[in-house]
Amino acid sequence: MSSTLVLGGSAVVPSLLLLWYIYAKDRNPEPRGLLLKTFLLGAAICAPVVPVAMWLESLGRQWETGIWSTALVQAFLGAAIPEELFKYLVLRRYVWNKPAFDEPLDGVVYGATASLGFATLENILYVGDGGMGVAALRALTAVPEHAFTGVIMGAFLGRARFAQDEGQRFGLLAAGLGQAILLHGAYDAFLMTGTGFALLALPTLLLTVRWGRGLYKGLQQQQALAGTGQVAERFVAEEQLLVSEPARLATGGMSYTAVATELRAEHVRLSSALPPEPQRTFFSWLKLGLGGLGLTACGLGWLIVAAILFGEPADTDVAVTVVVLCAIPTALFLLLFRSGLRGPFETGATAALRS
Repeated sequence: MSSTLVLGGSAVVPSLLLLWYIYAKDRNPEPRGLLLKTFLLGAAICAPVVPVAMWLESLGRQWETGIWSTALVQAFLGAAIPEELFKYLVLRRYVWNKPAFDEPLDGVVYGATASLGFATLENILYVGDGGMGVAALRALTAVPEHAFTGVIMGAFLGRARFAQDEGQRFGLLAAGLGQAILLHGAYDAFLMTGTGFALLALPTLLLTVRWGRGLYKGLQQQQALAGTGQVAERFVAEEQLLVSEPARLATGGMSYTAVATELRAEHVRLSSALPPEPQRTFFSWLKLGLGGLGLTACGLGWLIVAAILFGEPADTDVAVTVVVLCAIPTALFLLLFRSGLRGPFETGATAALRS
C-alpha cells in the first residue's frame, strides 16, 4: 500500500509542479476548470494512443533492419506521431473554440497542460514497472520533454487561432504539429538505440526547452505590445477624428496645427515600445529548483505518512508529531518555490551588459 502511494506520487508531483509554474507565469490566468478538463483529456488520450501506436509500429516493422531503423520506427511510429497527434486533437477539437482562448499566448498554456496530463498518466504506467529510479529519471527528462513539446505546439496553434489568412493558419498548425513530432521523435530515437548515442537525448531535450522558452517569451512580448497598442490606437483614432472635422479644431481658439501637434505629442508620450525584458537571476532559478525538489520530496513524505497512519492505527501523539514534522518542511519549501516564482529579476539591459 505505502509503496504504491509513493510510486504514484513520484509520477504525479513533477507534472503538477511544472503545471503550477506555467500557470503562475501567465499574466492573464486561464479558467481553472478549463485547465483541469484539458489536463484530464490529455491523460485520457493515453487510451486511444496505445492501440494506434501499436498499429503504426506494426506497419513499420518491415523497415526494421538495424539499430537505427528500429529505433526510428519505434520512436516516431510507436510514440511521437500518435502521441503528438492526439495532443493536437485535444487542442484543436476541444480548446480551439473556447471563449477563454482569446489571445495567442493561451495556446502555450493549454498545450503544456494537455501534454502534462498525458505525461502524468504515462509516468504512472512507467514508474509502476520501473520503480523509484525510473521516477527520478523521468521527472528530469521525459516530463519536461512532454511539457515543452506541448509549449511549442501550443505557441504555433495560438498564432494560428488568430491568423486572418487560411493558408497561413494551415501552415502554422502544420508547423506546430510537425516540430513537436520531430523533437519528440528525435529524443526517443536516441534513447531507443540503446547505445552511446542515447546521451544525445539530453542536448535534444535542452534544445526543446530553449526553443519552447523562446516562443513563449516572444508571445509574452506580443501580449504586452497588444496591451499598449490598444492605448496608442485610441489616440490615433482621436487624431483622425479631429483631422476629419476641421470645424471642431477652432474650439478654444486653437489652430489645426496646434491641436494636431499637441495630440501627436501625447501619442509619442504613450509609445507602445516595451520596457526591457526582465530576466530571472541565477538566485531565482536556484530557489525554484530547490523549492521544486523539496516539494517533490515532501509530497512523497506525505504519501508515506498517509500510508502509515491509515494502514495501521497509530497513537494520537505519534500521529500529531509525524504530521507536524512533515508540515514544517513542506511549508518552508512552498515559500521557497513561491519566492522563486516572484524573482528576483534583472532587466534585459542589465543582462546584456553582463553578457
